[in-house]
Amino acid sequence: MKPGGSALFRQTLLVLTGALVLSHLAGFFALVLVAPSGSNATTLSGIARQLAAPGCDALVPALQNTRNLELSRGENPPAIPEEQSPDSLFIRQLAGVLGVSESMLRLDSSAGGQIRTGRPVEITLGDRAGQLEETIFLGELRFARQWQGYWCIGEVPPLRWYNHWQASIALTLLLSLAGLLPLAWLFARRLSRPIHDFASAADTIGRDEQAPLLEEKGPTELRVAARALNAMQTRIHEQMREREAMIAAIAHDLRTPLSRIAFRVEAAPEVSESVQRDVEQMNAMISATLEFAREGTYAQMRGDGVVDLCHLLEHMVEDERAVGHPARFVADGAPALVRGNDVELSRLFQNLIDNARNFGEAAEVSLSRREGSVFVVIADRGPGIEPDQVEEVFRPFTRGEPSRNRRTGGIGLGLSITRAIARRHGGEVRIANRDGGGLRVTVTLPMV
Repeated sequence: MKPGGSALFRQTLLVLTGALVLSHLAGFFALVLVAPSGSNATTLSGIARQLAAPGCDALVPALQNTRNLELSRGENPPAIPEEQSPDSLFIRQLAGVLGVSESMLRLDSSAGGQIRTGRPVEITLGDRAGQLEETIFLGELRFARQWQGYWCIGEVPPLRWYNHWQASIALTLLLSLAGLLPLAWLFARRLSRPIHDFASAADTIGRDEQAPLLEEKGPTELRVAARALNAMQTRIHEQMREREAMIAAIAHDLRTPLSRIAFRVEAAPEVSESVQRDVEQMNAMISATLEFAREGTYAQMRGDGVVDLCHLLEHMVEDERAVGHPARFVADGAPALVRGNDVELSRLFQNLIDNARNFGEAAEVSLSRREGSVFVVIADRGPGIEPDQVEEVFRPFTRGEPSRNRRTGGIGLGLSITRAIARRHGGEVRIANRDGGGLRVTVTLPMV
């Protein structure tokens, strides 16, 4: 079952990316709201000086800083919409200081701009002098003068939401964002990787007590946690070895008096056969206990390789049929490769097949693959198991059938050994009741 919540790497990367994007968006909108470079004010005296300049080639000094002022030549004067009227008062003043007819001049500031008037000023244009009521035009503006054969037209276009310098800085922001995103990914990766390794190591210890110690690397806090986890793992190893040694010693010491009892029972014909069966059962229990104790000691000494579970299970089912045991195997025939020890895996599945045959008379084995794992199901039509006993049956010396009858099962170590083998191979064993009666045991192992 997958853990809930989102991965630390994803959360950190989203936070960093969001912070970068928001900061760059704030800078971008600040650029948009900043007023464009250059002045948006044009004075009437400046227009007079521009119209007095011969030709239509360059701006006069008075208008060189006017925002986006454009000069052009045309055969006809600029058209004025019918709903607008020319600024006749300003045209009259311009005609007076320029000494030309009003028909040779055009001025239109009524396209949404603002006009601010001031006090009269004296203006000298060449050998002519005159007086203007100084006026400042803000926003869009058009003016023109007729020369010989053409019109010189000046136009201040409406404000644009961006200028070239703003576009350049916006491009710089985008490039910096593109450069910072990989660094954010690397930062989030370096932060989350040691935590991921720590979690994986803790999970591995829960599955395999012989897992290697966790490498102490990463930030100081994670190094301290890794050191504590390694110390805990070492203590667990020591406790497991002490437990195994104790169980092995007790089982070994019991064999000597049990052998003497068996010898005396054989020498005493009057002792019932039930005592002899009890002795044999005790011998079997001691042998199983010794084997269970040795399981953890020798597990890591066996070499692992690549095992085809489909091939292994097919042969095991054929062997069951050869001795008259009912069994069936269902799979698509494609290889199901896992890394492990074929002897241990054979023992794992043989225990489950024996249980299915003993309690359900027939073993139904099937194999499937999903999301990089192989699922082996051993099912039967036996009595099933009580729901509250699903985990209990994996405990040593616990049986699902409480009669302790050797003909209907072992001594309660088969499932414990089965789960231990599965976990050493990175897998898991789960038990559930079948619909319609019976038991379903599912073994999950990672594929190569």
